[in-house]
Amino acid sequence: MFDPWTIISANTWIQIHHVRMPEGKPGATDGKQVIWLDKRLTARERRCVLTHELVHLQYGHCECQPIKIERKVRREAAHLLVPWPSLAMFEHADLPSLAEELNVTQQVLEDRLHALSPLEVSLLRERGVTISTDVSW
Repeated sequence: MFDPWTIISANTWIQIHHVRMPEGKPGATDGKQVIWLDKRLTARERRCVLTHELVHLQYGHCECQPIKIERKVRREAAHLLVPWPSLAMFEHADLPSLAEELNVTQQVLEDRLHALSPLEVSLLRERGVTISTDVSW
């Protein structure tokens, strides 16, 4: 399971600040070395938001990004947090239960399902798993 805190431990130049973020904004980065996380987040939400902000940091994003870039960041974070082997081991589960089991938010799971490759969809169908990928952005 991907642990963003391991990345932080290995890159001591990255600073994490737990603050009260504006409503609706769980995290942010300066694109250089600082990540701000809303101190009201649950452990699961912190894991997901930190991963998302690490992807932004990797690209040097320091402001709100256009929707196309934000989608790309969400997909990359979702792939890190929900790798194929983790997703493939489940046969039947509703999204909230599956998200809890995978230790991600439902939004991250929806992002991952939206980004399923044709091969992943085919493999899931072969196993009789039906997952709706009709997720809106």
